[in-house]
Amino acid sequence: MDETDPPYPPDDGSPLEPSPPLGPGAVAFLTLGVAAAFALVVGGAGGYLIDRSLGTSPLFTLVGLALGVALAVLMTIARVRKYL
Repeated sequence: MDETDPPYPPDDGSPLEPSPPLGPGAVAFLTLGVAAAFALVVGGAGGYLIDRSLGTSPLFTLVGLALGVALAVLMTIARVRKYL
């Protein structure tokens, strides 16, 4: 054993103290952002494709974006509730 190695805790048979629970990490927030962006892109693209096929220029694009925003908000609320 090298002198720079930290000493091990004594093995006296006592249980180790549990570590405190951790909150959300970076991965949780990254997936939250990706899911919100995905909802917006899918809603906007779906509305655009419907507008393109029906010839109703911004109507369904705006409806699709509104639905994407609503879905993104609902997903955000559902994921954040886990950590409250």
